[in-house]
Amino acid sequence: MRDTIRELRRRKVFTVGAAYVVIAWLLLQVAATVFPIFDAPPWVLKVFIALLALGLPLAVVLAWAYELTPAGVVRTTPGPSGEPETAESATAVASDQTAGGVELPTGPSIAVLPLRNLSAEGTHDLFAESLTHDIVTGLTRSSHLFVLAGDATETLQKNEQDPARAGQRLGVSYLLSGTVQKAGERLRVGAELTDVAAARRIWSQQYDRELNAENLFDVQDDIRERIVATLSDLHGVIYSTQSKRNVHRPTNSLNAYECLSVALAYDKNITPEYHLRARQSLERAIEIDPNFDEAWSHLSWIYTDEAVYGFNPLPDSMERALRAARKAVELDPDNYHTHWLLSRVHYFMGNRDLFFVEVEKSLDLNSSDGTTLGLLGVYTALAGDWARGMDMLDKARKLNPHHPDYYYTCFGMAAFVRGEYEQALTELQKASLPEWPPHQLFLAATYAMLDRAQETRRVLDDLRRVRPAFTPEEARSMLNRIMPFQPELVETVVACLVRIQ
Repeated sequence: MRDTIRELRRRKVFTVGAAYVVIAWLLLQVAATVFPIFDAPPWVLKVFIALLALGLPLAVVLAWAYELTPAGVVRTTPGPSGEPETAESATAVASDQTAGGVELPTGPSIAVLPLRNLSAEGTHDLFAESLTHDIVTGLTRSSHLFVLAGDATETLQKNEQDPARAGQRLGVSYLLSGTVQKAGERLRVGAELTDVAAARRIWSQQYDRELNAENLFDVQDDIRERIVATLSDLHGVIYSTQSKRNVHRPTNSLNAYECLSVALAYDKNITPEYHLRARQSLERAIEIDPNFDEAWSHLSWIYTDEAVYGFNPLPDSMERALRAARKAVELDPDNYHTHWLLSRVHYFMGNRDLFFVEVEKSLDLNSSDGTTLGLLGVYTALAGDWARGMDMLDKARKLNPHHPDYYYTCFGMAAFVRGEYEQALTELQKASLPEWPPHQLFLAATYAMLDRAQETRRVLDDLRRVRPAFTPEEARSMLNRIMPFQPELVETVVACLVRIQ
């Protein structure tokens, strides 16, 4: 009986019924006043009352069967466990349907359970509630990640301990749960992410901080930023999980969002093979949905790499990249990803001023997305502002430990520029990028600066196995494309290679 009442409340049957009774009563009062003025016979009022009475069960039935969501009026469908979906998950379901024959981009959905306060006293309930709200707000800034409203989890029983079952009841792909505990000045926040379909935990982390009245907001912001970045940015747990799940599936079997998730695998596997797969997937995403802004913006990235690295080149690479990036901004000028990827095109076209304009627009929209912050940091450093760029990259590395290996390449490059060659070698050796020429070239140059000629030749031999015709002149040409604002640095690296050959 309790479940039935809860279900009626969930579908807002009581709300609709009460609203109908109030409106019907008001209409009846108006009719009783107006009908005699027009000399309507008594039976007209009786028929009107009967129609109002018959409308009540109809309104209740419609409230049970249908729900008003941001996507419009949708049919309430059972969730994975037989439970009906909430309005928010109905929005995600509606987004997975087709509209006018065009499949809309779909992405994973997530719900955040209220963090449980495990402290001996209940004084930190407010902190747990506030941190939960901040995490929900932060996750909503991620493009194409559907986040259930905070009150959606109120329908769950307070003693619900099984995250997978809770996620099924809510109809989401992922469920974030966690705890807050404080002892003296020591705060511990634990968080874990459950893949609902697989019914398994795929990520967990514990955050220990010193907490007092003076630093409360700083601690809260720091933990929120780290959780949100680790989960939701493009190198985060959720997107990486989606990418691994889809990367080997046939492109023609994927929806628009899945095509995007496949393309993101290229950023951690910078090879011609992954580049081609990314291009095919993104072009397929645009065929499915021509208004998919993320597909357009990431396609600009893939087209740019045709020209910069020579991966699977086609004519007019940079012109196509610029058109794709501008199309993305036109479709969604409030998406920080679109501005960041337009800034990247300007960077490689040598437009330094336009590059920095788009950098600031992206940061103004979201300065806490780990991936965006890190990549903006890389190019900001290479555009000449090494101090600011490396600060941005360092923050991005702390926000999300699941970053790509080329972060280490950039830290190594910065140390090389400072003349700290041992530190440069330490950073460069952390990365595994055997088919990405910039990494191999800086690694070889660093060995050369340390007078380790044998290691320099080994790295260059490894590079030639991937690119047999690679010469110092080709190295100069590629590095100038990658670092158009660092001609002196390019000549230093090439001189190292020539000296050892």
